[in-house]
Amino acid sequence: MDGVLEVVYDAAVVWEQAVRGLSWYHGVIAAAYLGVAWLCMLNTYIARTQRDPHRVWYMTALLLCLLAINTMLHADVFVTHVLRGLAKIEGWYGVRRPLQYLAEFVVALFLLFLAGRLRRELTAGPVESESVAFGLALLLLLLAVRTVSAHGTDAIINLHLAGVSVGRWLELGGLALILQGALHCLRLR
Repeated sequence: MDGVLEVVYDAAVVWEQAVRGLSWYHGVIAAAYLGVAWLCMLNTYIARTQRDPHRVWYMTALLLCLLAINTMLHADVFVTHVLRGLAKIEGWYGVRRPLQYLAEFVVALFLLFLAGRLRRELTAGPVESESVAFGLALLLLLLAVRTVSAHGTDAIINLHLAGVSVGRWLELGGLALILQGALHCLRLR
């Protein structure tokens, strides 16, 4: 039990450093998440009053709010370090790489299935918006990849293009897809 408490303490120290490293940029990203979530809630309200499918819009807004909170609190950093510490004290830290890639593969398959399901749900009503499903799946995949923190995928998402990491470009792309879909639906209603 003492080992687990030590792991949580060590993860909390790393997490505290991550939270101290917040900048204005993180606030802008969180605000972007909340702005797009607000548009999704507008679509929820309108779809609900017109008796169209609205659960996906509500779920998307809720997930975007949670992702905004994660952007400001870095909960994924805490979870990553707790899992890493548990792997060390359990003695399977040395074989974690294949498990990390397997976890990323399973999550990617699940999110592909989820994107297909969301796509069907978003095309069931009179106003179609497939980009929301793909954008949400991309954001959730990025969160999972960051949380699993495999060496190879971390190297890719931390590469910088034009001064911004690939992970941030993907995050902005996912947000843009959801924004485009939400605005499209609002325009057509």
